[in-house]
Amino acid sequence: MKKYIYLLAANLILLGTVSCTEELTQIPLSQGTEENFYATQGDFVQARNAVYSVAFHGTSSYGYANRVLNLSETRSDNLLALTTASRDWEGINSFYASISSNSYVREAYVTNFNAINKANQLLEKIAEKGDQIFTNPADKSSMTAEARFLRAFCYFDLIRWFGRVPLITKTMTAQEAAKIGRSQVVDVYNLIISDLELAIPDLNPSYDAANFGRVSKYGAKALLGLVYMTRSSPAYGIDGAMLGLNEWDKAYQQLNDIKTSGLYVFGTDYAKIFKEEGIANKENVLTIPYTQSLTGSVGGNFMVEVGHEPYFASVGITSNQGSLEGRPVSASLLNSFAANDSRKAIGIATNYTVASGNYKGSYTFPVFKKYIDASRYGTAGREDWGVDFMVIRYTDVLMMMAECTLHGGGGAQADVDGIVNQVRTRAGVAANAANITLDQLFEERRKEFFSEGTRWFDLIRSGNAITIMNAWKAAEDTGNKIRTIDKNSLLYPIPLSEMLAVPGLYDQNPDYD
Repeated sequence: MKKYIYLLAANLILLGTVSCTEELTQIPLSQGTEENFYATQGDFVQARNAVYSVAFHGTSSYGYANRVLNLSETRSDNLLALTTASRDWEGINSFYASISSNSYVREAYVTNFNAINKANQLLEKIAEKGDQIFTNPADKSSMTAEARFLRAFCYFDLIRWFGRVPLITKTMTAQEAAKIGRSQVVDVYNLIISDLELAIPDLNPSYDAANFGRVSKYGAKALLGLVYMTRSSPAYGIDGAMLGLNEWDKAYQQLNDIKTSGLYVFGTDYAKIFKEEGIANKENVLTIPYTQSLTGSVGGNFMVEVGHEPYFASVGITSNQGSLEGRPVSASLLNSFAANDSRKAIGIATNYTVASGNYKGSYTFPVFKKYIDASRYGTAGREDWGVDFMVIRYTDVLMMMAECTLHGGGGAQADVDGIVNQVRTRAGVAANAANITLDQLFEERRKEFFSEGTRWFDLIRSGNAITIMNAWKAAEDTGNKIRTIDKNSLLYPIPLSEMLAVPGLYDQNPDYD
């Protein structure tokens, strides 16, 4: 999908700029433009690509990967992201009550709904014209499935951040949208699960290199498994995505289907997982691809979110990356690794030197480096890295299966111990796991998936998010800048712009200004 996905910039000029603007209440494409555009199968392919582009890559080179690093990783106990300046990420890490105007919060809401609007429009046009346009019915079915997956992907992202959100399943006018308030999470879940269940049978099991990045049957199963796990997590007494349901068996079955497919392989080299690209990397289950450019900005920049200027300079990247202040890795994460755990050295820079230039000197400022690869850095500055982002990798699938097992969803304790020992062996740590508990599994996940955007969701799923975060604050927040959290801190606020667009339509999540 590298060639496939990067045709999207041009496509967005056609579709994105005349589609709904950033406010949810704006209308989508005009009827005349729609009718003129959806005339050939190539037009439908471009429309599908545009949905992928907004859902995965967002706007202004700020996509899903950037979002989870800002709203999940930075929210968690993996980073002590305090600052002497005014940065949007400080409000995220410090649990400010005044973040309803935060750019990261607004982006998550607006971008997901823009992608949903595009998916709705594509599904409507396929239903209206598909039989006339598509010469091969399988092409129509697979495109419908991809659109359903992408809509489900965006709605799941929304309810994990915000809880209740408007449920919109068709294109509509501004006047129609202005009448739709926040729906119950269970109703949104019904659409998510329905979309995924309908999509999975018509999605390809795998793709060739030219189409890498399009969602496969097993990428959708991975998401559906995570959906069931999230629904089964402790509800905390809030209107969030966690419903306290006992669906661990449903999750286990979806994840086990991925394992038994035989299409994926547990990588034996941890560093290689983040270096090997495309279909050659058998850890890729659900991946967002990026391609660096030698002439223009078409790559990604997600690794810059948690980067640090001096570290970039130490590996030979001297152009301004935009990360004027680094977000240091927390002491608790650094201290969690055994001395011989290779994951720490591979993924975190703790000592580095810049030989010359503006940042000349030696540094002990700990920063994430797992995805940083100077050989895949293009010429267009901070937005041009050819580094793929793994939303869900095969190791994650195996460890989620272990989590389901510990909740009684399937498998046996020996399977859990075996998975953890497999992970530890790869990291160079003694494979001595026995009778692993849920708490121990989540600690292992923390060391395995740091800087991959999973930590905040893991904390919530563990049921111990409030306890762990407040204990972490007490230990590391010496300046008392981070707010003590409670259950309401587990959701983000509805963006102020959406609250003001139609006054009185939405109620705000508790404890936010």
